[in-house]
Amino acid sequence: MPADHSLSPRAQALLTRIDSWSDAGPVRAVVVKVMVTIAGPLVIAAGIAMLVLPGPGLVVIALGFALLALEYAWARHALGLLGHGLGRVKQALFPREGTPARKLVGVVATAGFVVATTVLTSAVTALIGTQALA
Repeated sequence: MPADHSLSPRAQALLTRIDSWSDAGPVRAVVVKVMVTIAGPLVIAAGIAMLVLPGPGLVVIALGFALLALEYAWARHALGLLGHGLGRVKQALFPREGTPARKLVGVVATAGFVVATTVLTSAVTALIGTQALA
């Protein structure tokens, strides 16, 4: 039986409200579809650039997919997969029924990941900055 990768009820309700707003007129529907089709990939491209440049790359990529999910079912499915994957990671790092020691390990691992990625981003930025000046 395949896993259910649908969006959460809250996200689905938001998309339904946006769909009903954009379907209020034929011109509005076309304008929204064109804007989403152009802006979504641009936001994703900016997020990919932010993976090596300063900025919240993964968050921006997710926002790009959320923007595309306004009009495209495949993007809604991808966003659902991302949400379920992040939910599994959250459950693994911060289990509700976990012992205090396991919860502490999750907090330390998460803090270590944030520090490591921040240091790595700073190092890459410094390297790019020194290469640009040379």
